[in-house]
Amino acid sequence: MKNKTIQISSAVVAAVLVQSVWADVATPGGATTHIELSADSSRLSNGTPDWRETTLRLTRKLSRQSARTIELTQTNRFGLDDQEISGLLSTPLSDKLTATVSGSISPTHRVLARQRVEGSIQYEFAPAWLVHGGLGHRRYDTVRVDQANLMLEHYFSSFSVSAAWKPVRASGVSSESAELRFSYYYGDANFAGLIVSNGQEATSITPSTVVLADVRAIALLGRHWLTRQWAMNYALTRAQQGNFYTRNSVRLGAEYAF
Repeated sequence: MKNKTIQISSAVVAAVLVQSVWADVATPGGATTHIELSADSSRLSNGTPDWRETTLRLTRKLSRQSARTIELTQTNRFGLDDQEISGLLSTPLSDKLTATVSGSISPTHRVLARQRVEGSIQYEFAPAWLVHGGLGHRRYDTVRVDQANLMLEHYFSSFSVSAAWKPVRASGVSSESAELRFSYYYGDANFAGLIVSNGQEATSITPSTVVLADVRAIALLGRHWLTRQWAMNYALTRAQQGNFYTRNSVRLGAEYAF
């Protein structure tokens, strides 16, 4: 467990962008279907070949609290190609309670998890105050990873802020990480956000090795609508991997709403 690497993963960034699709400010004109093509490139300071990822995502917004998402992803990490298909379902259980389930399968799983399943609940216990709780399980060829998530979120004026605690267990070892998010909403349906994380999380450091690794990372991300149909999604991530390496990532996406 002395190998050190960290990341605010592309999955976390994508989740934030997807969640905003069904937020009140998500789309000019209230369009209900979104399709996005995005590309992610990560440069590692130790000379490891760049990591690359391309994702095609389709989201159908049924109501303010209800959405369906399916996505196809192609990655290249450690010089190995992987494919993944994933889906997400979010549905209201009441005016204040929303349930979300998601999962993914990688038919290649050279680096990616073979299978992933997650479930969460969001509850608005007071006006503009929400609590989120969730459980997740990832299965790799050599290890299984279980993670929980407990987050408090507050909306005020044109901003939102949240704090999360994420316990994790892998290979019989338990640890945890913390995450802070801050978002600013502007214009008709735009947002910019900041994510900071610190602690430990399960991370692939070689194609066949998953460890609980130290986390110290920051990401800037957002969505800006260029027209009523076209938006640009973006994310910049910097992850300090202890003495192992530094990872700098850029993600750009084009989104069409109809």
